[in-house]
Amino acid sequence: MRKFLSFFVLSAGLVFAEEKIVLKKPPSSLDKYYPPASTKFEFLSNMHAMSTAFYGINANINEGNWEKALMWAQKLKEIYVKTSKMVPEWKNYFKPELADALVNAVKSKDTDKVIKASRNLGQTCAKCHRDNELVVKLYYHFPSFDKVKLEDPIDFMEYETGKYMKVMTNSLKALKVFLSQGDLDRAQEEGMNFIERARGLRAMCSKCHTNKLSEEVILGKNFEEGLAKLEKLLSETPKKEEVFQALGQVTISCAKCHNVHLAPAMVREAFSR
Repeated sequence: MRKFLSFFVLSAGLVFAEEKIVLKKPPSSLDKYYPPASTKFEFLSNMHAMSTAFYGINANINEGNWEKALMWAQKLKEIYVKTSKMVPEWKNYFKPELADALVNAVKSKDTDKVIKASRNLGQTCAKCHRDNELVVKLYYHFPSFDKVKLEDPIDFMEYETGKYMKVMTNSLKALKVFLSQGDLDRAQEEGMNFIERARGLRAMCSKCHTNKLSEEVILGKNFEEGLAKLEKLLSETPKKEEVFQALGQVTISCAKCHNVHLAPAMVREAFSR
């Protein structure tokens, strides 16, 4: 009976078995199941419901409760068929007849038949996940920066996020360049510009992160201490080694933010072209 459980553990790994990943923009008909069109996440909710139903079949058969297993099999079929109609562009991923076969296998109370039917149905899920799950998560589960704008504290111009980040990082690069070549006055000027722009990032975070705790994880104590230390070093006669060390503390926070937000933002930008 436990080999039935083993199949489900194995099938979960199929989603990540491909060595080559190709990202395709999700079909527009999927938009209505995600914000801003909907906050109910209907399509995703069905995915979770089907996964739960699969487990319900498995758990009850392992307990010898075929009646409850059949209930979950019928529920799985109902949701599977409903989901197959939600995104017309993905209809070929679904095989409703395989859901019927699973229900009939559970009715037969033959574990081997259930394993086979489950594998066949599960492979349709795995194929769709391999092709689409990653890009859907990147595209729909991360906020868009398209409408986020920031006022630059140096030139008082309003920039979209990408432009603001470029202006800020240019100040950082200028600091490094002028400091490395011994032009201390220019290094101080560009360094102070970078500090002001880096502090201005909080205005961007607060557009989405209404919970201050999540904001503090990235732009918290370490980030502020790094900027304060950098500011102090630049207000005196800056020394290259000390300035670069302080920058290292600041850029750790930059890396944390990029690790969370950059890849989804790049995917969205690519699909908007």
